[in-house]
Amino acid sequence: MSRSSLHRRLNAHALRPYRHKYFLQICDPLFFEKMEKIIQVYGDKHKYLFCLDECTGLQALERIAPTLPADGKKPAYQEPEYKRHGAVSVLSVLWVCTGRVFTECIADHTSTTVIGSVRKHTMEFDKSAELHYICDNYASHSTEEFCAGIADLCGVQLPVLKTVGQRRQWLESTDKRIVFHFLPTHGSWLNLIEIWFGILQQKAIKHESFRSTDELCERIMNFTDTWNTHFAHPFKWTYTGHGLHEKVIGRFIKWLQIESPQLNAKFLGKQIVLMSNLVTKYWSKAKTESWLNLKTTLYEKNNFLLNTIGTDDTRTSLLINLRNILDNKLEAL
Repeated sequence: MSRSSLHRRLNAHALRPYRHKYFLQICDPLFFEKMEKIIQVYGDKHKYLFCLDECTGLQALERIAPTLPADGKKPAYQEPEYKRHGAVSVLSVLWVCTGRVFTECIADHTSTTVIGSVRKHTMEFDKSAELHYICDNYASHSTEEFCAGIADLCGVQLPVLKTVGQRRQWLESTDKRIVFHFLPTHGSWLNLIEIWFGILQQKAIKHESFRSTDELCERIMNFTDTWNTHFAHPFKWTYTGHGLHEKVIGRFIKWLQIESPQLNAKFLGKQIVLMSNLVTKYWSKAKTESWLNLKTTLYEKNNFLLNTIGTDDTRTSLLINLRNILDNKLEAL
């Protein structure tokens, strides 16, 4: 049977136990506000807009036998057994409007290492240029040491910043020439550098054999040079977030319907706050049918919700408030 015939038979069958997909569940109550800010940053089309991230755990695997290359109709043959020679981490920065990438193999991803790489990257541009970086919420991106390094690069005095929230707010402020834009939790897919990491894995690392971490680092750096010389191109952001609000509501409804034991009090509390935020600020982003299904499910699964929440009065109040908002919104239609 040909591959296409097999594909058609499987797609036509009602039972599909083989289907399996990963997804990043949105648990940040302020996810959509933060997502809109990132989308706006892409839309502003800053000349010096960069996407920064670390890729950790790239393993230097040596196959115990050489790979036999494809020949005519014969496929390539690869030995599945390998030796481990350690792992490599890289820090990469994608220049959105050109597609050029700055890459450095790093020993770790502490604040000292990250600010050192950022310092090297900024040296490629004029000291008066306004630089914008999109990055995730990893702890080393908002420490006192990291902020001190950015203040030094900007030539400004670092104010007293006692909390992580204050430091991130200062890093995001536009009253200095280097500005950071932080992704929402579980929003790594909003960072364009992830696309380039996928290209790096597919074209330079996957199915290859490395006898040492040095050899792996050399391959990564050589590929980066090749990319910048021959393949770099502007990365265009087109995603608007359309349909995501409804997906999040639908997943929450399904979890409640199956009474998933993984819905513990903490996770459920975050989801209730997220739903309340969606109802209040993003009502028009989902169909009335979805809101009606959410309301119906909340009432049907009331006992499950209360048992999961337990004696936490705050979460109970949030749940009651969510139901009241839904009732009022739907009655007004």
